[in-house]
Amino acid sequence: MKIHIWSIIRYLFIFILIVFFVLVFKQNYLVFLLFPYVILPAVAIPAFVVNVKKLEITGGAVVPDIEKGGNILYYVEYSNPTYYPFLKCIINFSVDNLFFKTDKDTVLNINCMPKKKDRVNISIRTSKNGMVSFEGKSIQITGFMGMVSVREPLNFNVQVAVLPEKKSNVPVRELPYSEGYDEYTEPDMKGALSSDIKEIREYRPGDRLARIHWKISAKMDDLAVKEMERTSVMSLVIVPELVKSVIDDTVSMLDAICRVLAERGERFEVCLYNKTDCSFEYYIIDDEDSLKNCYRDMYLLPLYDVNGEAKEAYYSSNQKSAFLISVAGEDVKMYEDGLELGMDE
Repeated sequence: MKIHIWSIIRYLFIFILIVFFVLVFKQNYLVFLLFPYVILPAVAIPAFVVNVKKLEITGGAVVPDIEKGGNILYYVEYSNPTYYPFLKCIINFSVDNLFFKTDKDTVLNINCMPKKKDRVNISIRTSKNGMVSFEGKSIQITGFMGMVSVREPLNFNVQVAVLPEKKSNVPVRELPYSEGYDEYTEPDMKGALSSDIKEIREYRPGDRLARIHWKISAKMDDLAVKEMERTSVMSLVIVPELVKSVIDDTVSMLDAICRVLAERGERFEVCLYNKTDCSFEYYIIDDEDSLKNCYRDMYLLPLYDVNGEAKEAYYSSNQKSAFLISVAGEDVKMYEDGLELGMDE
């Protein structure tokens, strides 16, 4: 607890001023002010010290993720179960995109009214992809007449993922095997699908033409599709380069490529490189949730300065043998066994 000497001196000055008016100007009615003026600090300060420990401050966010360009709605929530009003509370917090940290703190003044639970909303406009962290640092609570104050640490850290804007008509060139294979050619490829037919089912919109079983379709007079067994080897791996200078464009381009491949029915995965321990983590992208989970983990990885570092580490550490798409900003390259291929080959 901190004692504010100047606030005490100011309080005593007012007390002396009242006494002066009573004695010099015979303002006897002011005597009735002296008694509460003396009693109030003796009662209010101990009450402040006891009740301030019961005040609870938490932070949160309305949604766990949001598309770039939208507003993140954070909030600070207080719970004051006591009858003591905390009329001057200064909250020190920071809001930072982990990819573009500024290390600047912001203050928020709130009043924590007695026997009340309430929240204050904080709206943050997003302009970059990444993980936006809302971290509470400390709160300073000032007591009766500013004579005493208490500074307590806050330990909440709320993170919201800013997802890339969904772009349409993004020019991504045709990839090898994008049209699929038939049951006679698949075993010789590096593809994710084996030649074993798991089942025959009805055609659904979005199924690739290469998966249609034409003989059975002719007999049934309706389109039938081959559902193939999947192997553990992937045909296509996307490796984003987490280069600090172009990270925002990298995330946007990665998202565009993933969505185009998903629309084509490709089976692929994203491989994230952790520079700190030179490790790799693979993410099979088969729906919206898997893509979001990939972004959330990617946003927590350290950035680096040299382009091509993830690709070089991928091949030097003998990772999966597959076609590799390297994404660095808006620059997209395809490799097979370390050799660059044309995206239109």
